[in-house]
Amino acid sequence: MIIEQQLHGYQHGHELLSGTIRLPARDQDLIDRLSDVAGPLAPGEKFAPYLTGYPLPSGSHYVLARTWHDREAPRAGCVRTRSLIIPMTQWMSEVDPATLAAVANEVGPTVPCKRLSVDASAVRPLPPVDGPGMELLEAIFLEDSPSVAVFGAPLADTIALRIVTAIWPSMRRRFTFSTFCNSPRTIAKTSFNLVFAPVDARPNFSDWKGRRIDGSRSAPPRHPWASRIVDAVFRTPRPSLSQLDVFGEMAGDEKGTSESLRLSMLWEELSRKVETEPHAALGLLDIANTRTSRRADLVANLSTSLTTAARTAVSNFPPAEAWRFLQLLIEKLGSTKWRLSLVRAIRSLTSSFAARQPAEAISAIPSLLAGNGGDFLISGIAQGLAEAKPFLPVAQKLVDLSGQDLLKILMATPELLPMSLTEDAGIERPLAASLAQADPEVRTAAQRRMLPHLTSSRHAPLLRDSLSTSSPDEIVAVLEHLVETTHLEQAMLNAVIVERAVKAGASRAVRDVILRSPRSDPGDTMLISLLQPIPADVDWILECLDDRDQRRSAFLLEVLSRVPQGGLPAILSRPGITEKVITALKDLQGATDLLAGIAETVPMSANERLHLVERILPNIAGRRGSALAASCLDDALRQPPAASADKLLTILLDRSGGELDCSRVIRNGLASTLPSSVANRNLLLFDAAAPVTRKRLMAEPEQLTGAIMSRRQLDLSYPAAEAAARLLWDSAAVNNRGYVRSAARFLPYVMGQKGPSASALVTAAFPPVYRELQKESLPDFLSFVFMFLDWDRCKIARRELGQAALHSRWRPRDVALAAARAGDADRILRHISKREGGRAFITSVSNDITSIPEPSKKQVWRAIKSVTAEDGQKNRLPFDL
Repeated sequence: MIIEQQLHGYQHGHELLSGTIRLPARDQDLIDRLSDVAGPLAPGEKFAPYLTGYPLPSGSHYVLARTWHDREAPRAGCVRTRSLIIPMTQWMSEVDPATLAAVANEVGPTVPCKRLSVDASAVRPLPPVDGPGMELLEAIFLEDSPSVAVFGAPLADTIALRIVTAIWPSMRRRFTFSTFCNSPRTIAKTSFNLVFAPVDARPNFSDWKGRRIDGSRSAPPRHPWASRIVDAVFRTPRPSLSQLDVFGEMAGDEKGTSESLRLSMLWEELSRKVETEPHAALGLLDIANTRTSRRADLVANLSTSLTTAARTAVSNFPPAEAWRFLQLLIEKLGSTKWRLSLVRAIRSLTSSFAARQPAEAISAIPSLLAGNGGDFLISGIAQGLAEAKPFLPVAQKLVDLSGQDLLKILMATPELLPMSLTEDAGIERPLAASLAQADPEVRTAAQRRMLPHLTSSRHAPLLRDSLSTSSPDEIVAVLEHLVETTHLEQAMLNAVIVERAVKAGASRAVRDVILRSPRSDPGDTMLISLLQPIPADVDWILECLDDRDQRRSAFLLEVLSRVPQGGLPAILSRPGITEKVITALKDLQGATDLLAGIAETVPMSANERLHLVERILPNIAGRRGSALAASCLDDALRQPPAASADKLLTILLDRSGGELDCSRVIRNGLASTLPSSVANRNLLLFDAAAPVTRKRLMAEPEQLTGAIMSRRQLDLSYPAAEAAARLLWDSAAVNNRGYVRSAARFLPYVMGQKGPSASALVTAAFPPVYRELQKESLPDFLSFVFMFLDWDRCKIARRELGQAALHSRWRPRDVALAAARAGDADRILRHISKREGGRAFITSVSNDITSIPEPSKKQVWRAIKSVTAEDGQKNRLPFDL
């Protein structure tokens, strides 16, 4: 460790003679002043070298100075002072003051300054000190004197060095001392903490505001802790007060005062007394509450002592004083995380205390609840009261408590409230009053705990009030308890249950409980009172009454008969209810009209409605059945493909008869929002419908083609496209004009499609258009089908058809069928054969020719023979017709 230094002495006055460090002006001014002797020296007066210690104003360094009397100076009263300038951090933590004092003394008063290297770990032993040590240490550490002057004390250097060595870092940083002065020493008008002066200099300290001590005598201790401090500072080989630091806070103390030391000493004193003097425990907790950093640990370590103090108080104090002590103990513990053993011990102690003297415990409740900490004790008191024997006097005493206090003690433990309600001590009225004044949360909790125990006729008002805010589950719990205890024979309690169940929406839950209990007339009366013409009650009848229970059909008929006209949708709108109603009413006379009305008016899922109609349709004759079947078609058309759904759709199509709206059916059955699988199924069923129904569908060719084109893309399967083509082709016999118009509008759309499904549609869309093009007079609606740049309009159609066929995935046999139906298979196939890929196309047609229906197959065959004959391909035909 490197130490800077300065040497002061007389030259042209007292001034700096040598130094190794330049300091700020303020710091230097202080060293210049304090390096001179304090107070005038009397003529011929001599003094031994002395020490001075103080921090610099900047706080960066601490100065430890040794001053000698300079008898060789040209004038009297001069001194030489060597000041060791120590970095503050090292002064507070690493350095031994005695070692530094020895270094200054060894260098002496005359050697010029140079940086000193000092072993930071070196420790100089100091001799023990007797004499004024007791009174001096009491003044510094136990009386918090701001400054102390000691007169005529021997071994001043040793005393000062032992004190500076023993104190903790923050106090050492601020501590100022001088082991010799003839007058007070100050820094910034503040007296040194400790100064030593000759006895003759005492008059010079007349204005001294600190403590004056006669250093020539020993005084008896005035404080019980003084001897321990004297031992730690003046008698141990290595002075240190840290061994007295119970809290471990002195090392980190920023104030530099002796408060932490005194609290540590007080803590130890109280710790020794706590087992015999219970109030000492309160003092310990007061101290712990000031030590924020280690409070929890301190309290935890006191767990055993605090428990002992509580037991002593309960055993020796009068009851009221004992309860007050326990309350103060809990209050001072505050929010400390207590050890579990301490919590258990105090709770057990309060419980047994209350059980032994219940009346006194109840009397103490108001004062306990009025102060802090009482809530913790209440649970133990409540447990003890519940264990007191006999209990009737306890219940009668509880009635005397105010409403809020009564509610708190009854709620403090699960056992006390049931026992109080069991005894006929008149507790119901004050308890009801306390509930009326309680906070909503407390009221709810109390009612929840109280409800299972309200079984007597005197409890009816409490039951009504308690159930006023109760949940359905709580009402059900009370009813279940009443079933077990009263068998529903208490009509007043039954009436309260029904009333509150209706208001709380717990009717169904209450009915369930009654239904599970043994059947009785009071139970049936409650059921009838709780059944209303509402959806929930209908559901309950269907779900909860077994089909073998005669009450099931009777209750259901009763509820539905009270439904006003048009009210069935509101009653039967929940999923699944319709099927249950049908099942329940299937054997009742006259149920068909009711079920038909349900199907006609009640909103339900598509599946439910379809199943209902499928079930009742055979029993409904005439126009009503046809209308009902027709009204279900929209839902049936949207059903995913399945055997049952397909069968039902077929039935509905056939049964609709004159009520069938074919345009709507086609539009909805091929709507763009439907998946392709559904649209495919619908086309197949349209094509396979009964002749009467199919004929009506064929009368709407424009709706059919328009619906297909309205889909975002041609996503029909090939079989579905074939079915659509058959319907379109056959529509010529029913609505030829509509067929031609629809084909004219449909053909451009189909010609633009590349998939094989398009070729199936071409078989029905191309022929009428081609035949119309062969006529001299061209209808207006055909003008937009092809771009007619040639006088031979059919030639353009053949070219467009061939190009589309060769540049797509169309089935060649479909193109050949379309050509045959157009009446020009020879020229159309010849045109295709002459284009790139045409020969392969013709070969594919010939390979698949057996799938072409008559009479088109013969036409195609002749056309292929003609084409292949021209190309010399005759021998390549797969067969001959």
